[in-house]
Amino acid sequence: MTKSIAVERRLIGLFWLMVVLCLLPFVLIAFLNDMAADDFLYCSLFRQSGFFGGQQLIYLRWAGRFTTSFLNASFASSNLLAHYYWLPCLLLFAGTGFATVLWVSTVYSLLPAKPSGGAGSWIVAVSFILFILLLYVQADIATGFYWFSSAIVYQSSMILFLLMTASLLKRVVRTAPAPGHDALLLLLILLIAGCNEMSAVLLVFLLAAVTAGYGYIRRRVPAWLWLYLGTAILTGLVLLLTSGVLRVRSAMMNSHSSYFSIVAATGFQFIYVLFSVFKEPLFWVSGFAAFLAGDRLSRNGMAVGWLAALRERDLFLKGLIVLLLMIALSLATVMTGSHGSLPPRALNNLTGLLAIGLLMLLVVAGIRGNGRTPASGGFALSPVAWSVILVLPLLGSTNYRDAWKTVVSGYFRHAVLQDRARQLTEAGERHQRVVTIRSYPDAIEDKIREKFQHGLPATLRMYMLENPPLMYPYDGTAAQNQKGYCQYYGIDSIIVGGH
Repeated sequence: MTKSIAVERRLIGLFWLMVVLCLLPFVLIAFLNDMAADDFLYCSLFRQSGFFGGQQLIYLRWAGRFTTSFLNASFASSNLLAHYYWLPCLLLFAGTGFATVLWVSTVYSLLPAKPSGGAGSWIVAVSFILFILLLYVQADIATGFYWFSSAIVYQSSMILFLLMTASLLKRVVRTAPAPGHDALLLLLILLIAGCNEMSAVLLVFLLAAVTAGYGYIRRRVPAWLWLYLGTAILTGLVLLLTSGVLRVRSAMMNSHSSYFSIVAATGFQFIYVLFSVFKEPLFWVSGFAAFLAGDRLSRNGMAVGWLAALRERDLFLKGLIVLLLMIALSLATVMTGSHGSLPPRALNNLTGLLAIGLLMLLVVAGIRGNGRTPASGGFALSPVAWSVILVLPLLGSTNYRDAWKTVVSGYFRHAVLQDRARQLTEAGERHQRVVTIRSYPDAIEDKIREKFQHGLPATLRMYMLENPPLMYPYDGTAAQNQKGYCQYYGIDSIIVGGH
């Protein structure tokens, strides 16, 4: 008994060591990041038009993103980005972590019969794995958390999706009247619809899939589910007709794109979503663990109540088809509206929900096995032991490698950009109209020589000169970027290459 407790404690210590090692580079990147692209434009916009005036201009002249425009204004109008650019990233990390813990704890609370072992350690371990998985399957991590103007739009909607699906799952399982719960869900639906176009469209298809699935299993659809779906559709139509997304933004995009090119681009994006999920070793290990968890529930006689209804029907294949259709239809709708133009960052919500949906289907497949899977009998490990096994693929992921490469090269990039920001700020305060700055390659070479006066190995120097893979590539001094960049600092133009 004493020996098993000691082993369990060592496993817990190893697990938390893995947690620190996995999160450390991703947290460090937040402190090495700098403003880029639209960040300067938004700060200038809210500086000139005010907190509410800027949001009104975004709504009428660009898109109906009222939720994320409010969040954007909260940071950009108060000049927080200039001094605490790391803060939004860490808040999004914290929000995602909170949402994953809530999601996992909701699923655990809905189990008719609980597995043996500490609930707290199980929830924390699984939540951590889910958090990292949602980070790793992003189509574009650089814009998923670290570039403010993108992250506040797409990661905020991912957090709201996690909160909404957790609440929706609880509402579906516990069918008793719950007006307070309905009000919360309606609020979350409104907020998600106001995040971005992809989330608004995905929300409609997700609720349609849940409504159809509920009707298939229970043979009737309650009024509150129709209310949710109707609210999502109506909100989307109002945003489409009253904001600038159709009148202004759509007209600015590739209006001459052929239907063939749109279909081809949609197919490519669909494959990219699948690749983003299936390329991750962590997803495959998590999927295997999810299947075994479902099998264990069934093997130990815990698949009772609402779980028994899942065991009675072969839902895996049907659910997989519905899930892929939901992703494909969401993509097709947005790609058609944007004439085939869609950045990778707009896929982050799709990849996250696809990964979660597939894991849930694998749990259902395990339950459907009714404990008849021969291989599952040898995997009766503790939650912490399973967590350690699940964390191991993180250290071999290309994302983890890129995170450390970003820390190394991002340190010098950050130093150069901070020097530029100070120089341009001082020039603007002196009302200097034209500013001459060092070119980026020359400036970063100077920084490396300053830190390593006696030289350094060629391989390490190569890593330091690389573009940080998890940072949004942006050069404010480039001709196409200078207008917003200069407007933010209050100057007219920048000349690059002086000493």
